[in-house]
Amino acid sequence: MRELIVRYVNGPLQGEGSISVPDADAEPPLVQRIPLPAPERGVQQTPSRMVGGQNHAVYERTAYNESGEWEFQLVRIE
Repeated sequence: MRELIVRYVNGPLQGEGSISVPDADAEPPLVQRIPLPAPERGVQQTPSRMVGGQNHAVYERTAYNESGEWEFQLVRIE
């Protein structure tokens, strides 16, 4: 496994992070679905969340910046 530095440019996970990918992969996945640790305030809840599910942030890979980080933007919260 290999660690890649990523930057979440918006949304609840905004800031720097890292993800693990298989050694053969040079790039992170195009889309990430990440569980959120606690309900975000001010976000409309989906029916699955209301019946006891966990919220997830869906991020899409958008760029590779000059700092050597893959950038991801929030697509939606499920």
